[in-house]
Amino acid sequence: MFRFANPEYLYLLMAVPLLVMLFWLNRRVGHRRLLRLGKPKYVKRLMAEVSETRVWVKFSLLMAALTLIVLMLARPQMGMRMKTDSLMGIEVVVAMDVSNSMMAADVEPTRLSKAKQVVGSLCSRLRNDKVALVVFAGNAFLQMPMSADNVSVRMFLDAISTGMIPTQGTSIAEALNISSSSFSAQKDVKRAVVLITDGEDHEGGVEDALGELKKKGVSVYVLGIGSTKGSPIKMGNDYMRDMDGNVVITRLNEDMCRQIAGTAGGSYIHIDNSNSAQDQLVDELNHLQRSELSANAYEEHYDLFPWLAIAVLVLLVMEVVLQSRKSHYFDSWSLFSVRQSGGKTMIIAFVACMASVPSPLSAQSPTKVQTHKGNVAFSKKQDSLAVIHYQKALALDSTNFKAHYNLGNTYLRQGKAQDALREYEKSAQCSPSRLVASGIYHNIGVINQTVKDYDKAIDAYKKSLRAYPLDNRTRYNLALCQHQRKKNPNPQTQPQQNKDNKQGQDKNKQQPPKDNQQQQNQKNQQQQSDQKMSKQNAEQMLRAVQMRERDTQDKLKRKMQQVGRRHLEKNW
Repeated sequence: MFRFANPEYLYLLMAVPLLVMLFWLNRRVGHRRLLRLGKPKYVKRLMAEVSETRVWVKFSLLMAALTLIVLMLARPQMGMRMKTDSLMGIEVVVAMDVSNSMMAADVEPTRLSKAKQVVGSLCSRLRNDKVALVVFAGNAFLQMPMSADNVSVRMFLDAISTGMIPTQGTSIAEALNISSSSFSAQKDVKRAVVLITDGEDHEGGVEDALGELKKKGVSVYVLGIGSTKGSPIKMGNDYMRDMDGNVVITRLNEDMCRQIAGTAGGSYIHIDNSNSAQDQLVDELNHLQRSELSANAYEEHYDLFPWLAIAVLVLLVMEVVLQSRKSHYFDSWSLFSVRQSGGKTMIIAFVACMASVPSPLSAQSPTKVQTHKGNVAFSKKQDSLAVIHYQKALALDSTNFKAHYNLGNTYLRQGKAQDALREYEKSAQCSPSRLVASGIYHNIGVINQTVKDYDKAIDAYKKSLRAYPLDNRTRYNLALCQHQRKKNPNPQTQPQQNKDNKQGQDKNKQQPPKDNQQQQNQKNQQQQSDQKMSKQNAEQMLRAVQMRERDTQDKLKRKMQQVGRRHLEKNW
């Protein structure tokens, strides 16, 4: 199968016929000037060494080389082959406590934020290892299945919060059971569970879960976070209180953490405000023996770039060697004859060396690859996939201007205006030129002006004019936006104006009608509209009652399940 990896470069071939036409016109003008010297046959005798054929041959060689260079840029490929990459590593399940006690600030900024930083640093240092995420409080569930994609792990980490599990408490046993079932079915692979908690277990049953993990040969590493002195739990503007109204103080239970680690044959690590915890954890995991996790097979096409490079080099050498005039110097020998074997060997060796040089287009950076994949998904209107690719590109290079801007376009098409504006702001800060930044700020102003946020729109237009003061469109939009803000300075005054208009209409209704027939028609129309409105109101009320009844039944089922299973006295 023949194809071009970058077919957009083929448009450059349109320049070849244009160059041929210009060269033909130039030669024609030259011939006309020569005819002024005399008749053609006499002029030809005076210029015996001039060869028109050689001139056209040299030009043809250049055009052929230019055509092949364009084809090289388009990267022609033919056929394909299967390649396999093997990954050597271990499987790690990170079980993170997300109960309300993780909002304590005895570890800066909070216990949960510090735990997310530790996991993020761990994933960035585990290159080929597979990682899964489990979150737990009163219940536990698998947040992200086992995967070797570290970028996806960071995305799932950002979504973790204390409000994602409604049942509060700290069920370590259930977290260990979910972690045990999260490993793959592959054999002969070293596995580990990293448990991040403050040690306040409210449920029990930890010994049975640890025994199950020990049978499977899974190492358990407990990361205790917090302080033994205790800290209150900040909830909004106040602290969490118990049923008696006392401020709840949560403390790190180091004894329980050490007991869990000792029972499972693992290690206990204390997390404080330094970075020693993640360093110690990585050292512990590196002692585990790596084995082959998976073998990824993918298709790779054969590039024809080296062969085209050889052809271009041969054409250029021929164009240089071939003289535009007839020369007696080359009559005695030829560069490509059998007698000049040394020169021939030298040229062939030089061509072979050039062919061995890898293609610069094939060595693209991972950031550009992810950005290109995002552009392809965006063109196919696969917005969710495009967002993932752009975020992967930004995780590799946060200053990628194209990824920020295209991600903003994707959010805008999804209707997420605020996310789009945030990405536009970042792309403007990373823009390669002031003119590009001016255009981006202009677009930000248009979006804010559309939603009638005139202050932000005016600020964006001013930034655009600072970057490029000669843009008349931005200057016009700035003046229009300032006029609209003066015309409607406060959108909250609109309901009052509507109320005044309604009162004016009520006063007009109170005035006696001049015609009885007209009064009767108005009454009939009012009655019909009241009937229609009453039917609509009745249908809306019926739907609302049905929705409330359905929600009540669902809540009752959940309550019955929780009550049937256990009753928690603590909510942290």
